[in-house]
Amino acid sequence: ATVAAGAALGGIAHAAAPAAEAQGIRLPRAPRIADLTHELGEDFPVFYPLVAQPEFEQNRFIGVDGFNANQLNINEHAGTHIDVPGHFEDGAPTVEQILPESLVVPLAVVRIADRAARDPETLLTVRDILRWESRHGRLPARAFVAVDSGWGERVHTPGAHLNEGTDGVFRFPGISPEAAAFLVEEREITGAGVDTSSLDGGVAPVPLTHQTLLPAGRYGIENLTGLDAAPDRDALLVVGAPKHRGGYGGQIRALALY
Repeated sequence: ATVAAGAALGGIAHAAAPAAEAQGIRLPRAPRIADLTHELGEDFPVFYPLVAQPEFEQNRFIGVDGFNANQLNINEHAGTHIDVPGHFEDGAPTVEQILPESLVVPLAVVRIADRAARDPETLLTVRDILRWESRHGRLPARAFVAVDSGWGERVHTPGAHLNEGTDGVFRFPGISPEAAAFLVEEREITGAGVDTSSLDGGVAPVPLTHQTLLPAGRYGIENLTGLDAAPDRDALLVVGAPKHRGGYGGQIRALALY
């Protein structure tokens, strides 16, 4: 099993190498692979005012049917998932219409975890992006920008991921509308993502970040994890997105190769 798993990962890396070179990224012969995806279970913390808890039920059994199988009832926006343009604009592309070349792109990780530890309402700002560029150069063309707020590990502590106060307000980091507009208008990005439950911060009364990114033809990813294992730049993001007809999102497997 270990050999088979290693071969499978090696196959992913080998297949991604030409795509990486096309994006201006030179991967090592045996690149590291960081899994940026949460394990999804019935207890995963979802944005419960709008999203139902996942339900898993085994409905086929080897002893009865000769094989095992589960029946899943999962909202498109539970767990680590993609938000596509159609999620916030009628007639915009749905998940099966996302171009394959948009799912294998340069990854840029902007880190705000130190600030988020002090202020759970903090947001990615234009200043954060410019500071990243002062260290690493301009964001690569077609990059996916991921915000590392250190929030991914909170899913293991009940209540900590949504961080709901006694006033019923969720307090977790996100991307400011100004930063979203900058990425759309001033940089050539494919999408942006967060390790929290929403591209908008938890306290946002209106989802302006969603309304800025998605109708502009970009996609978002929410509930990423493991971003601390990925480098700030020079990694390749591979998004294993679903392809159900008319989907406004769906569970993904996100991998960073570097």
